[in-house]
Amino acid sequence: MAKSATESTTKAATKRANAKTSKADKEDKPKRAPSAYNLFVQAHMKEWKDAHPGAPIKEAMSEIAAMWRDAPENPNRGKEPKPKKPKAAAGAPKAGRKKKQTPPPSSDAENTGDASDD
Repeated sequence: MAKSATESTTKAATKRANAKTSKADKEDKPKRAPSAYNLFVQAHMKEWKDAHPGAPIKEAMSEIAAMWRDAPENPNRGKEPKPKKPKAAAGAPKAGRKKKQTPPPSSDAENTGDASDD
């Protein structure tokens, strides 16, 4: 078996797959415009930080999100929230993923160890 040839092609393929895009590619792309929610958070975060110095950002985000629900800028205001999907049980396999199957034992594995019992 030519193990070294297989390893070198695999390593090269892995490097290509994991290679990051160059900075030139990123600079050519136009930056996505901020959403209405992003603009709302930017506008209200400074005010909230001034009113609550030293408070954690997590708390700020939860309060600003609550304000967003009733804000006139919210395009989904007044609509029913989407129903949440029930979470799968901890031991249940995830949908879409196939369980790995172990290969059957080779015939050599079955015959080892029994030769001395003749």
